[in-house]
Amino acid sequence: MLRSVLLPALVLLALPNGVGAWHRAGHFATARIAWKQLDEGQRLAVYQLLKAHPHYAIYLADERPKDQVSEMEWAFLRASTWADWVRSPMAPGLDTAKRNEIRTQFNKPVWHYVDLPFIHPKDIARFDAEAIRKEILVPYYDDNGEARHALAALEWATKRLQARDIAPADRAVALTWLFHLVGDLHQPLHGTSLIASKATLDPPLDPPGGDQGGNRVQVRTSPYAKAVNLHFYWDAILFTDESSVADIDGVVAKLLSDPKLQRDQLPELQATDFVAWAEESLAMAKATVYQGKDGFLKVRTIPPRGTRITGGKQEAPLLPAGYQEAAERAAGRRMVLAGYRLADQLRPVLKR
Repeated sequence: MLRSVLLPALVLLALPNGVGAWHRAGHFATARIAWKQLDEGQRLAVYQLLKAHPHYAIYLADERPKDQVSEMEWAFLRASTWADWVRSPMAPGLDTAKRNEIRTQFNKPVWHYVDLPFIHPKDIARFDAEAIRKEILVPYYDDNGEARHALAALEWATKRLQARDIAPADRAVALTWLFHLVGDLHQPLHGTSLIASKATLDPPLDPPGGDQGGNRVQVRTSPYAKAVNLHFYWDAILFTDESSVADIDGVVAKLLSDPKLQRDQLPELQATDFVAWAEESLAMAKATVYQGKDGFLKVRTIPPRGTRITGGKQEAPLLPAGYQEAAERAAGRRMVLAGYRLADQLRPVLKR
């Protein structure tokens, strides 16, 4: 969702705890990187499939900044955020009944992440990481055939895109899920959750959900900032929701001009299976997300929603010096990898 990369002034000044998220501009950036990897014929093939989407007119082609981007590219970019739009769909002409119908049919909250467990270093002996991992991953599908996590959802989407007996509208829906989930899985806190005992962090972060991908741990970005959960911090690390297409394209151009982010400098691209991508996010969580200047990142844990809170007010710890820079470098690398991989996933589909 990079300070070694030269970013536009707007992004440099954006506070990570402001309004913004990887789920919008960050997904746009990933889609824009993928767009640049495809030739005109491939882009046109994606566009033709997206036009069969049931929400093409009311979402994929809607709100286009006509002086900045073509309809074909705008639909490509918006495809990457449709899976978030269906959480609470808004569009001209949508009444409450229709909004509820769309949300009921298409919103899949558990598809956006997979909680590979990261056991706090102090708790290695207290938890069985492999048992927790198995509980999270297996089975891939529930008794109704619904995907239980992002890895299963990606498998579902690719199989539907490859099938020859699927209606174009259904293939287009699967395509928008592919766009979104490739991006999601590369945000490290969509691929892991921290597990910690009460002896280590209080309130504890019990398995299997742990800190819910950073949603139950808080930090502050400055002495005067309000506490922000770590997941939101990472979602909003590069862009604000006010970032324009030109802003996003400027960041993408600088990322793609970085010698360290060229395809031949990214050994991770050798891994093409979805589990490996989640493992990369887990590894980044261990090395960067939860890593402070002097060891494990200091955080304040918060109780699960609905839990009664007792005791006095506690301040969330400040992020240590250098954390922001390391986080931005890591986020930039993940966005570029996601863009390259999305393009690589699209090419076989387009040959169908």
